[in-house]
Amino acid sequence: MINAAMKLSTESDNIFRFTDMPLQSVSHIGGKGASLCAMSAAGLPVPAGVCLSVALFDDFAAHIELLTRFDLTEGYEQWQAAAKAIKESPLPNTLQDAISAAIAHLKGPLAVRSSALDEDGESSSFAGQHLTKLALCGLDTILDAIKECWASAFSEAAYRYRQHTDKHLDMPRMAVVVQQMQFGDVSGVAFGQHPTTFARDAFLVENCFGLCEGLVSGQVVSDSWQIDKESGEVREVTIADKSEQIIYLDGEIQKVAVSDEQRQQPALGPMAQQALYTLLCKVEAYFGVPQDVEWTWSEGKIWLLQSRPITTPAPQLDDFYLGSRDVDLQKTMLWSRMDIGEIFTGRMTPLGLSFARYYQQQVHTGCGKGLGLLDLGEADETIAYYRGHVYLNVSYTAWQLAQTPIGEDQLPFLQRFSSEAIDLAGYRNPYGEKHSHQDYSAKQCTRYWLKKNIKELFCAKRRARSMIASRYKQFDRAQQKPLQQLSLEQLAAEMRHALAYFKAMHEGYLPYYINAFACYGILEELSALWLGDKGKQLHNQIKGDMSNLRTVASAQELWLLCQQLADWPQVKQAFLDLELDELEVFLNEHQAGIKYSRGPLAQFMRENGVRAREEMELTHPRWLDDRTYLLQMIKVYLHQGYAVDDAIATQQRKQRKNSNEILKTIPWYQRRVMKLVISLYSGCAKLREETRMSMVTSIWLVRRIVYELGQRLVATQQLTSLDDIAYLDFAEILSYLEKRIDVHQLTEPAKLAQRQSAYHLWQSMPEPPLTFIGSPKSQPDLILDPTLTQLSGLATSAGFCRGKACVITDLAKQAGQFKKGDILIAPFTDASWTPLFALAGAVVTDIGSMLSHSSIVAREFGIPCVVNTNHASALFKSGDMLIVDAQNGIVVLDKES
Repeated sequence: MINAAMKLSTESDNIFRFTDMPLQSVSHIGGKGASLCAMSAAGLPVPAGVCLSVALFDDFAAHIELLTRFDLTEGYEQWQAAAKAIKESPLPNTLQDAISAAIAHLKGPLAVRSSALDEDGESSSFAGQHLTKLALCGLDTILDAIKECWASAFSEAAYRYRQHTDKHLDMPRMAVVVQQMQFGDVSGVAFGQHPTTFARDAFLVENCFGLCEGLVSGQVVSDSWQIDKESGEVREVTIADKSEQIIYLDGEIQKVAVSDEQRQQPALGPMAQQALYTLLCKVEAYFGVPQDVEWTWSEGKIWLLQSRPITTPAPQLDDFYLGSRDVDLQKTMLWSRMDIGEIFTGRMTPLGLSFARYYQQQVHTGCGKGLGLLDLGEADETIAYYRGHVYLNVSYTAWQLAQTPIGEDQLPFLQRFSSEAIDLAGYRNPYGEKHSHQDYSAKQCTRYWLKKNIKELFCAKRRARSMIASRYKQFDRAQQKPLQQLSLEQLAAEMRHALAYFKAMHEGYLPYYINAFACYGILEELSALWLGDKGKQLHNQIKGDMSNLRTVASAQELWLLCQQLADWPQVKQAFLDLELDELEVFLNEHQAGIKYSRGPLAQFMRENGVRAREEMELTHPRWLDDRTYLLQMIKVYLHQGYAVDDAIATQQRKQRKNSNEILKTIPWYQRRVMKLVISLYSGCAKLREETRMSMVTSIWLVRRIVYELGQRLVATQQLTSLDDIAYLDFAEILSYLEKRIDVHQLTEPAKLAQRQSAYHLWQSMPEPPLTFIGSPKSQPDLILDPTLTQLSGLATSAGFCRGKACVITDLAKQAGQFKKGDILIAPFTDASWTPLFALAGAVVTDIGSMLSHSSIVAREFGIPCVVNTNHASALFKSGDMLIVDAQNGIVVLDKES
């Protein structure tokens, strides 16, 4: 039975003001509390607060007989029950009075933060495992928050973290910090040791507008910069498009928009930067080791919110190459991440990478069957991973394709995936100049290829029609089968079905992709041979009728969707007048909106809803999952007006005229061959784009099952939020569905934390080289020189444009900012970006090639395009006046405008 009274005669002796208390050890007030008190004692600017020592928690635990009622060695269920008892048991009146008196001097809303004994220590960090409550008012609310902080010591995250970091599973002990809130205009974190290079010569600073909670929780984006510890010089500045901030408004913490004038400006000015630098030097000098400091700029000064020693050891990074070949062979392998199928283009999450590995091991080599490869090769040789990017072994792939007549000359394929940094003059493929296999002769490989490709010649269109029909069938089946109603066994069966379709569609798609590439290669060679310099123009003015290109069709269908709004006046007015969140409510709740959603909008989604940026990244929502981008583009089209069909028709007429004029300069028999090749390329490209949608649909089928499982894991508190799905492993997901591992093995906190740490590590590092030979270190990282005013790249759609830049790195959030005639600047584009091309004056990307999405679609819309600039999305800012010279592949910042 719980004692009626809590025997505490010295409550006030166990509650300390930051300024009054003597220096205490972590064993009394926890890591966070000890750090704050130490900085306050040193005269550093810390918001006023008090520490509730661990003795108060111990006494309260004894008061409610916590260890008598619950056996904490029996697993998490007992911990969970103990946490519930802490939150539900009332605090004794004497303790309530003592806390009330101790915090009476604190002004305004308060923050209540956990300060565990093993949190923020010098050898390990429990940061993020416990609790912080912000902007609290009223004694009862604060007392409840104190109990919640105590209870957070018994959370599943803390339990699993202790379990897998060799911490004992006896009762954890928790102190609490109650602190005056400091509502900053700008907030951030600063690291005294670089998280990737582990260098200690500079402070790495990240800051955002508003409160720091937005940054540390990942809800908002932040600027990033370094400041030299010795000189105080600011270096390596990256200014982000900070569209949102977390602030205290109307008595609560809210996420609000940053004004258009501020969002791309540095959040922290030069004077504030120097003030922060001075303070960081003092903090590090005081503690004697590099610190992870949380700070805020408020009332014209920097305030320190917390500081903890950096405990992250240098990670043991895997070797880049994952294959089995000898070291000498590896030295001259060519690797590339240049628009690999445009589904592996960007940096991927741990989940995305693990799904890529599944593709590598279970699907990739099988795709060679459709190409007519007798030797399908070894999966381990094909792909490798570095800093979150997927790299194709170009040397091995070229060697594999060399078993076919069209791939016998490896150079075109090697060139296709090489950036300008790679000099292929004299390059010798380490796998061999000719393909060889111990079981297959060259003649056997050629005969097999001929047999398969003759069959493909007659079956390609029929097979494409079958693939196209299958995607509608699979889409309709999925829409009629809610996953929420399935048992785990049924969900596993659904995953097996999805993966079988995933494999079939990828194996069916690749022949169209390679055939389009081969036809384009023939076109290049004949153009160079017969047309000289004019042949380069022909690449940008291909005559074939590509208006049915599936990628371009999405923009046409979106335009048609806008035109159909003439028959839906209420809905059209809603699109014109309402903000996006209000529009979503209208479409979901208003009668006219519901009918439109179930009618024209649903039909559009059936055609295009499975699209997303970088589709192989499973964490990226499809248009079906998040309509934000789609609704924004409809609003943009309605407000700005644009006839997509007219634009494409005009460009087609121009292409035909220019192509005919060029072809007239060569003899009739050469002209006839050129037209045949152009026709073949156009036909292959059309089939490639149409069947690509079946491949994309197959990825969506897998994603929806992964996220259904993720929602169940969140509902049972195995995951904290859906964001944690990014740190699951796809192979382990399959093992869990097939009951080979249990849920705790799937969601083991230590593994999730390790993957999250690695992902953040990759994000903080410079972009690795696009292509390299041997080792990534053989080429420099893509480090931006911020003083540049001009970039060079590959001109892939001819033309000249002068206009304002619109830099888009987050398509869903930023598409609404795009104006007709703007120059689209992006790291890269894929099919989901196509609707923006209908409005763009020109397109500039960091990476790409002559056959990448941005190049093909720019040519279809007849707008200038320059790709492979490496740094356009980082160097240029929205609103900059640019000159795009897509004859010479140059993009210039026009400073005189």
